[in-house]
Amino acid sequence: MNRFLRFSLVLALLLLQLFSIPFLKASAEVITLTSDTFTDKVKEKDTVWFVKFCVPWCKHCKKLGTLWEDMAKAIEGEDEIEIGEVDCSLNKPICTKVDIHSYPTFKIFYDGDEFAKYKGKRDVESLKSFALEEAEKAARTKHEDVRDEL
Repeated sequence: MNRFLRFSLVLALLLLQLFSIPFLKASAEVITLTSDTFTDKVKEKDTVWFVKFCVPWCKHCKKLGTLWEDMAKAIEGEDEIEIGEVDCSLNKPICTKVDIHSYPTFKIFYDGDEFAKYKGKRDVESLKSFALEEAEKAARTKHEDVRDEL
């Protein structure tokens, strides 16, 4: 194999590795939910969705800074918990449907239904604890519902 071909192959492998890294960490990202995707996503079987509802002009939303992205990183690796975000200025029908009146609002959805609303401190540890507790409750509730059907 000549030097140019070998160099090209090595370069191609390095570029492939470099560009695949963000995809490997996709579970740590905040997923933007829209009018087209919201309903299908929050109905995903056995998946808890922790969703932030916000608008770009809200000073309280701006004050959060990278909190929601940090939360997504902190929850990475937890099975069946997704972190989502809805911009209510662009997706008013969703925000009306789920009864959003102030910003930011944080809600847990499970099997397509609102399961809980977060009202605690706005720090990563508090948000993460809440998400994990509610995910456990949701799984227990589903298990009890299945048992009752039998």
